[in-house]
Amino acid sequence: MQLPSLDRDSLRSPYAEQLRQGFASLKFTSLLEKEFRDVYVVQSLPRARLSGLVALILVVAVAAIDALFGGSASARLDALWLGGLAAVLGAVVAAMYLPGARRWYTPAAATGVTVAGLLVTYLCHVSALAGNSYLLAGQELVILYACLFLGLLFYVASAVGCLLVAWHLAIGLLLGLPPDELLYMAAILGATAVIASISAYKLEHALRENFLETRLLNEAAERDGMTNLYNRRMFDDYARRVWRQSRREGKALEIIFVDIDYFKIYNDFYGHQAGDDCLKRVAETIARCAKRPFDFCARYGGEEFVLVLFGAPEDYGRSLPEQIRRDVLALAIPHEGSSAAHVVTVSVGVALAASRSTRSLAGAIQIADEALYRAKQQGRNRVVFKTTDDPDVETGNFRTAYIEPA
Repeated sequence: MQLPSLDRDSLRSPYAEQLRQGFASLKFTSLLEKEFRDVYVVQSLPRARLSGLVALILVVAVAAIDALFGGSASARLDALWLGGLAAVLGAVVAAMYLPGARRWYTPAAATGVTVAGLLVTYLCHVSALAGNSYLLAGQELVILYACLFLGLLFYVASAVGCLLVAWHLAIGLLLGLPPDELLYMAAILGATAVIASISAYKLEHALRENFLETRLLNEAAERDGMTNLYNRRMFDDYARRVWRQSRREGKALEIIFVDIDYFKIYNDFYGHQAGDDCLKRVAETIARCAKRPFDFCARYGGEEFVLVLFGAPEDYGRSLPEQIRRDVLALAIPHEGSSAAHVVTVSVGVALAASRSTRSLAGAIQIADEALYRAKQQGRNRVVFKTTDDPDVETGNFRTAYIEPA
């Protein structure tokens, strides 16, 4: 999927910034990484369930045939080992269908395929000592399965492959497998692991790029048509996600409301076309001031805008709102109907939510709204800061029309 250059270059977005920076190490910045992994697990789980069931059916079938038609004690022992392998695979497959499987799918799948690989390797070595060397190819299937069919991320899949190659050498030496045969199979397994890892890398890189570009396309549909900032719906979604992330990571969050002073009077006096141009110029100024990739800007409604700063340094969080106010003032857009100045100005309300704040997201937004109200009450064209620990603000009644979804 190829995005138009406009989407990559003109949209201020963490997704566009990540595309520009690249991700050769298969790592995104913290917020994007978690979002990608959540999406990746959701996409991988159905495929992993199907491939797990297929593997389980094959192992059970081989174990049953070995138990029914294998007459020697060795064959019966092999059947017991295969039964143990079937039990491991069955537990992993069952875990994939449990409620909440998405949360711990990766560690469960990685552990399950590793244990299965250890059992397969031991079984193959015992069989090789009995003269069935061809069974060693079963280890290659386990490595390919771990790297390409379970939906494990590249680093996890590569670690599983390396561990199984090392286990092959260790258990082979312990059981006394002929050195030439052991090293030959180790070389084949090592080559299989390298090829599978390269394939896993390329697959994950393509999936990450597709994730970023899909998000950019979605964002283009969630932009306000006039100002090119995000719309209210996008703000609601982003605010919920980033609020949870800030609480988990112990990082501060800042919510900033910006409102154009006396905008209705401006619209009535200069006309709606001039009002639209004013909104666009103020929006461009706000977007320019918010320099970091994760500085989120949206049109909240009418002449009101909102910014969300995640984990911003204290000096940046304090200076940015004042910079917005000064830069809008410097636009020198005439406004004869304003009693704050003879040019267009903005009032700014800021809520500073510390990492340990006990307020909810709705409470933090209400405090920013209250700060904006105080800025207007005190004469407009000013910035008012409040913290979420401020005991003077009671949550429950909003001046702006925000209702936090359940």
